[in-house]
Amino acid sequence: MFRYKGVVFVIAGLLSVNYVLAYIDPGTGGMIVSSIWPVIVSIFVAIGAFFLKFFRPIKNGFKRLWQRKKE
Repeated sequence: MFRYKGVVFVIAGLLSVNYVLAYIDPGTGGMIVSSIWPVIVSIFVAIGAFFLKFFRPIKNGFKRLWQRKKE
């Protein structure tokens, strides 16, 4: 009759919990920061690549800087 009876029981069981006992060890904060940091950096790199591709004055300015560096 109802195919997902087990799923309903699991969800009802999870929602009926009033409290949770958990322990977060001291290294967890560093692990969270070290896993979120690359995502933040990649977002900024993607935004920078967008500006370099679609805004010609910025791109030309960087090209001039690179040409001066090489000389």
